[in-house]
Amino acid sequence: MKFRHLPALALLGATAAHAADAGYQDAASFLAAAGSTSIESFEATAARARNLNAITTPLLTISTTGTPIGVQTGPDTPETGFGASAVDGSHYVSVYLPGLPQGTIRFDLARPSTSFGLYLTDVGEADGQILLRTNAGAFTTDLVVGTHPPLLANGNVRFVGLTQTQAFTQVFLTVQGVDDAYGLDKVYVSAVPEPGSAALLGLGLAGLWVRRRR
Repeated sequence: MKFRHLPALALLGATAAHAADAGYQDAASFLAAAGSTSIESFEATAARARNLNAITTPLLTISTTGTPIGVQTGPDTPETGFGASAVDGSHYVSVYLPGLPQGTIRFDLARPSTSFGLYLTDVGEADGQILLRTNAGAFTTDLVVGTHPPLLANGNVRFVGLTQTQAFTQVFLTVQGVDDAYGLDKVYVSAVPEPGSAALLGLGLAGLWVRRRR
């Protein structure tokens, strides 16, 4: 009789991190749907010029096959940022493929997640779409999070993101604009509890309930 609530408590711990399948262009709406998140703002990442090497942080790794990426510690440090800037601190990731569509970069997440969002700066100054895609769940085909024209002003700041009911471990960002250098910063990731951790949380809550009943 005292353990009647144990399965329900364990289920609550296992499913609390899941969100609806949706795309966002507003940070407040995204955060309300995503719940608890972790943020990567690249402040601990050393500056480097744009190249084809990956950028690795505790939360994620950004990789590319053809579009140079780098870490800026200021609008034009260590190289020209072309109008992009940081939105949280002074560091941000700079992306630029001269004279061509900007192509796709990949985010490999350190843990499975159901939410992903980030700020883009100085993007949408050339015709094309901005797309997000995951490696599992509802958005394994491209989700359109921006369409241009209308073209945006130099130095603009925008938010894009998505949530899914199914966890994913990779996100792909595509910017189609030709010669449309841009920056990205303040990446939000929502981690899914490990099954063992969720079960332990449920057992702990059940234990507290039993003690109070006694």
